[in-house]
Amino acid sequence: MGIIAVIFLLLLVLPVIFKGKIEERVKTEINKQVNATVDYKSFSLSLFRNFPDLNVSLEGLSVVGKEKFKGDTLLSVNEFSTAVDVLSAISGEVEIKSVLIDQPMVNALVLPDSTANWDIALAADEVEEEVIDTTSEASDFKILLESFEIRNARIAYTDHTMALTSVIEGFNLAMSGDMSQTTTDLLIRSDIDGVFVTFEEVDYLNGATVSLDAGIGADLEHMIFTFLENELVVNGLALQMDGSVAMKEEAYGLDLKLGAKKTDFKTLLALVPEVYLQDFESLKTAGELALNVTVKGDYVDADHLPAFDANLLVTDAMIQYPDLPKSLQDINIKLKVNNPGGSPDATYTALEQFHFELGDNPFDASLEVTTPVSNLTFKGGMQGRIDLSSLADAIPMDSFDIKGLVEADVTLDGDYAMIEKEQYDQVQANGKVLLNDFSFSNTDLPQGILISQAEMTFSPRYVDLKSFASQIGQSDFNLTGRLENYLGYALKDGTLKGKLTHHSKYINSNEFMAEATEQEVAELPEDTTALEIVEVPKNLDIVFASKIDKLLYDKLIMSNTRGSIVLRDGRVLLDGLKMNLLNGALTMSGQYNTQNMEKPFVDFQFAGQNIDINMAANSFSVVDSMVPIAKKAVGNVSPDFSYYSELGADFMPVIETMDGKGKVKSKGVEVSGSKIQNGLASMLKNEKYKVMKAEDLNINFKIDKGNVIVSPFKTKVYGKQIEIQGVQGIDQSINYKMTMPFSRKEVAGMAGLMGLSLPTSGDDLMVDVIVTGTIKEPELKLDLEKASKEVGKELEKEAEKAVKKILEDPDTQKKVEGLINNFLKKKKK
Repeated sequence: MGIIAVIFLLLLVLPVIFKGKIEERVKTEINKQVNATVDYKSFSLSLFRNFPDLNVSLEGLSVVGKEKFKGDTLLSVNEFSTAVDVLSAISGEVEIKSVLIDQPMVNALVLPDSTANWDIALAADEVEEEVIDTTSEASDFKILLESFEIRNARIAYTDHTMALTSVIEGFNLAMSGDMSQTTTDLLIRSDIDGVFVTFEEVDYLNGATVSLDAGIGADLEHMIFTFLENELVVNGLALQMDGSVAMKEEAYGLDLKLGAKKTDFKTLLALVPEVYLQDFESLKTAGELALNVTVKGDYVDADHLPAFDANLLVTDAMIQYPDLPKSLQDINIKLKVNNPGGSPDATYTALEQFHFELGDNPFDASLEVTTPVSNLTFKGGMQGRIDLSSLADAIPMDSFDIKGLVEADVTLDGDYAMIEKEQYDQVQANGKVLLNDFSFSNTDLPQGILISQAEMTFSPRYVDLKSFASQIGQSDFNLTGRLENYLGYALKDGTLKGKLTHHSKYINSNEFMAEATEQEVAELPEDTTALEIVEVPKNLDIVFASKIDKLLYDKLIMSNTRGSIVLRDGRVLLDGLKMNLLNGALTMSGQYNTQNMEKPFVDFQFAGQNIDINMAANSFSVVDSMVPIAKKAVGNVSPDFSYYSELGADFMPVIETMDGKGKVKSKGVEVSGSKIQNGLASMLKNEKYKVMKAEDLNINFKIDKGNVIVSPFKTKVYGKQIEIQGVQGIDQSINYKMTMPFSRKEVAGMAGLMGLSLPTSGDDLMVDVIVTGTIKEPELKLDLEKASKEVGKELEKEAEKAVKKILEDPDTQKKVEGLINNFLKKKKK
């Protein structure tokens, strides 16, 4: 019992004794060559968890980036634990026997400038300096693993240089074997709950499942790993791998064969995500499948590839859903992809056959691609008819309804160099695509899309859109025109150029905006999806000559809209777009610019004639925010101004960048019931000020960093001239001065409020009405300085007249002479 007690005591005390030493070693190792902030919540040691080995555990481990990636978490781990040989820990030569990584989350990110957030190794000079300052001996850590395990990992990769996003959800890996030997057999079991891959907004994988059970013969001395019995399952497609992988100093030596374990066509369909292929288990299929891949040679990097050869053959296949009358028949696919090794430019891809029949309508396509890097060379085409009504009889379409007839006959033969040099006579690209009586509707688009006719003809130089007549709900769209360099655009990200003519008799934009019921609105979370910046592609140069007879937006009706809309080099350009609206007319020019997505902006010029100011304030929020009194106004105005603003990520103006200038003219505007008017009427106890009509308006203003500055302008109110000037701040504060004429009686009343006394008769006096506070809560005060000065001048004149009158009176003169004589007599005595 005493021995057991001593052992138990040692199990408790030893971790405490060596915790500081081991923790120091762990921190030194993980921070030695990392340019990032590495932290963890807790560090623990235990001899119980992996007895007789020492368990070293880090909980809440995180790696957070610096500089460009400051605050971004590259890696977080719920728990990282290892089993360490106790004697090796005491001697300082640590031997690691097992590793467990629980719930790791990896967020790999590549910025548009190609900077990667995982590139956190210290610079060479920093590493060298560190080595010099420490020992030159090999690391004291030895890997003698018996097991390695990852539980429930999430790995995300986002590459902004190529619009690629991929996520691996629920990744688990268990590897066991005696890695203390030079040769050993490893057992690997792994599974993934879902793989998601999106490239250029297209979902290539949407929740694909993966599992791997494999025996690996490991030559740890030469780092060669040979596949033994194994099975790789991707979405139900079982694959067998044979061969080996060698880890060389500067390359991976690959000698692999991969093939499908089953040969029925339904096995291939298992690759299709369930969201796109309903009722897979009950699906009736026929046909044979052959899939094999071989890889042999060294993989150095993306520019130095091993030789590979991949072949897919589908023969006489068929798909039929159990409850539908028709099937996709005679499916034949023959695909080859190979490379002799070396440059990726040597890759050869050939879709030699792609054929299916739907009803009595066959469809065929083929494509051959060579030299994809240096000069993309292509040859192929497609020919056939697809009756979309028959498609609904063969494939479940519970969520949407589709009809129409598609006819295609297109051939391609050429290379990108010919297109780039505009040698269109050497390129074969001919054919046409027809679409007739097309209709589509779903829950998101209940009004449906109707295309009565669309015809596109292809030539090497351009696509000719001969006709496109469509109807979406109440809205109609008709397009004709040409698109040039479509091959360069599709094959090498060239610039798509074109001129299109658009005409609509009526567009009801309200049909395109989501309208939630009161119940749906109540169920929405507070943080609903906001507007966001839409990037205009830089490789578009398309001019729309547009004419819309009538356009309905909310309650606003615009008629006879016409002008030029250009998509060019990351911008939407408006060139003299004219329209009738708000009982007047408006012309717009300018741009929406996304060339720099860090600072997108709008820069517009507006010229309006006889715009109903009240309708404008109730239709446009920018008018209401900048001129809130407009909602209380009646009359027509003619604005002419420019406006510039950067846009935030929510598509809203960045207030402090708002600049502009312009003027507003009007023959007359009547304002009633504003808070300023009500305050003035209450102060003067005169209801007439609740309704004021300003005549002959000519207002000049400018916008400086969001502040609206109104230059002094004069107008007539009640037939009398007044002057207004002031500033409206970016914080909605206001500071206006209105110099107005008031009657003597009104001024006397004002003076009484201020403890002064002024006469009540005479001409009107000018008073400054100072308006401060905010747009929502204005504050008024009266400045009688001008009135007081005027009254003072009048009193001086009256005093002068009185003195002059007194001096001109004869009796007064005699009295004055007597007083002077008496004074002189007294002085002589």
